[in-house]
Amino acid sequence: MSFYVLFLLLIVVAVYWFMTQILPERRQDSLLRPSLAGGLLDQINERRHALGLVILEMDDDLMTVAERKAAHQLMTGQSAEGWEYPREYAMMLGHSLLMEALITGPAASMGEKIVRQRDIFDGEWIRCGIGVAGGQSGQIVVAMVLCREAWEPIPVPSRSLAERLVVGK
Repeated sequence: MSFYVLFLLLIVVAVYWFMTQILPERRQDSLLRPSLAGGLLDQINERRHALGLVILEMDDDLMTVAERKAAHQLMTGQSAEGWEYPREYAMMLGHSLLMEALITGPAASMGEKIVRQRDIFDGEWIRCGIGVAGGQSGQIVVAMVLCREAWEPIPVPSRSLAERLVVGK
């Protein structure tokens, strides 16, 4: 009798895990349009090259952030949520080293909308992540994260205990 209860409990847990973990991730992946993201990035880089700026390099971590945000925006419509960065970027947040852009509209006019964004054509941006999500309606969401050069805090030289006692700091 206890074997059947344990087996039933295992099936319930497996179904719950599948419904809450696997299906939402598959749905999110089905909304992404990576080829459209690549095309938009090529269009941006052509314009940047014409302006004499360096081209934006794709950063895998930033691309993951942008893809998750684009899919989240399309599924929920909440623009304030969904920007989830890896730990490596925690020190960069709040130091004007990252810029987030979220643009929604029809797929046919998205290239023109992005090219009109002046902030994207600042010469200090060197890396980016771009995510595009689209559904049946023809509306797409483009999420971009632009990054300046990697910022790392300058380590404070450590003093010995004797130096700290003598100097006082």
